[in-house]
Amino acid sequence: MRIGLLGGTLDPIHFGHLRSAEEIREALELDEIWFMPAALPPHKESSNLTPFTHRLAMVELAVASMDYFKTTAIEDELPRPSYSIDTLKELRERHKDEAEFFFILGSDAFLDIETWKDYGSLTDYASLVIMRRGHEDSSGLKQVISRAFPSHCIQGEKDIFIAHDKGAIYLHSVTHLAISGTDIRRRARSGLSVRFLVPEEVRIYMKKNNLYAGSTGNPSPSLEDIETKAASSEEQVQQIVSEILENKGEQVVILDMRGLSSLADFFIISHGRSTRHVQGIANKMRKNLRKKGIKCSGVEGEQEGKWILMDYGDVIVHLFYEPIRSFYDLEGLWSEVPRIIL
Repeated sequence: MRIGLLGGTLDPIHFGHLRSAEEIREALELDEIWFMPAALPPHKESSNLTPFTHRLAMVELAVASMDYFKTTAIEDELPRPSYSIDTLKELRERHKDEAEFFFILGSDAFLDIETWKDYGSLTDYASLVIMRRGHEDSSGLKQVISRAFPSHCIQGEKDIFIAHDKGAIYLHSVTHLAISGTDIRRRARSGLSVRFLVPEEVRIYMKKNNLYAGSTGNPSPSLEDIETKAASSEEQVQQIVSEILENKGEQVVILDMRGLSSLADFFIISHGRSTRHVQGIANKMRKNLRKKGIKCSGVEGEQEGKWILMDYGDVIVHLFYEPIRSFYDLEGLWSEVPRIIL
């Protein structure tokens, strides 16, 4: 059998995960896709992660109606933290020659793969399928492939990299649905609807179990917790602004949205002289901040470059091509919000 493996926190699983899995299944003619929520990802704070039993239950509800979508709790059975290489080794041992595995991951995750445990050995146990958003530029992904998997090279097919006695590496474009777990959790905390972002069975489960809601039974944060969070957000703002200025972003404005918006604590607005300049600011900023441990959880509008939205958790960055900035006029929309103009 040809089996796709789609992991990650799946916190919660949503239609973006399901649609991408469906397209990969069709394109690579896979017999099944196994969804495997991570028990404890090495790069995540355990305190911010929904308990595994809830995440697994939501996945089971989401895929129950599809015969070729399955759920596996294998990562909860293995030592923690959950390293992908250990999971793939265990799956190969359990299924030996019965299955050919295709490990599916997003392009953002793959760009960080050189920080993973024994990353160079992943293709000893499975092929890798890297999902791109629409017509996302592949140059950065191909550079990582050449460094991290030097024995793989293109043979015939444009976006398939082959190596002797190893799994292949596929670059495959999928429909980009601008849905993120981060946004779903924020909406739930703010009492906003998540309908049509997740399967209805998952939405009902979230509501029934009070997942992501503001009142979870946890004690109220202390003043020290609030001050620590605020200091962390402000430091992140400084790092992001420095990157924008370093890459010649113009007329930077910082909007202090604390207490005013459920989306983020700060909005940062800037513009570039052309769409190419805007794309360049976003690309270089994301790479440099990633090296500092500041990861972007979502990007929109990068393909055209007229406007780009970058989600850094408590900080949202809005980059515009100059005429488009005037059209949207976010500063005017939030005219009463405290701001810093650089």
